[in-house]
Amino acid sequence: MLTALAAIAAAATQGPAPAATLGDIRMHLFYQETGRLSPDISPPTEFVGWNTIIAGGSAEESADDLVVVVEVRAQGEQFIQRPLTVTARAGRRVLAQRRFNSLRTSDQGRVYLPLWIKDAGCVGLIRVEVTFGRERKSESLNLPCGE
Repeated sequence: MLTALAAIAAAATQGPAPAATLGDIRMHLFYQETGRLSPDISPPTEFVGWNTIIAGGSAEESADDLVVVVEVRAQGEQFIQRPLTVTARAGRRVLAQRRFNSLRTSDQGRVYLPLWIKDAGCVGLIRVEVTFGRERKSESLNLPCGE
């Protein structure tokens, strides 16, 4: 009985688990010829996004869709009831948006959340914005087309 009380008291003095925070924002082209994803092409990676729809620029294959992956970091497994919103825009136009109302991190304290952006290959400048509670992060990627 004393051991159980001591464990409860120790847990109470430790306080709540540290807050989860935003980690990396990764971006991957979806290659149409093989169905695989490109390596991460988000900044600071040097990537030329010119004419990816015809395997131009740095693209290894034809690619018109983009997958954004947002990482959330915490200490160990946690159930987090804080909304996370991912929005991709080209200028004022919303290309794609997704909201996660709750998250569960793995034993390693990570969870990866996707946003699929269709027909992104010739959009031009794409700005991805992530909001997680009061925390905000953004990344930009340019996927222009031309002759």
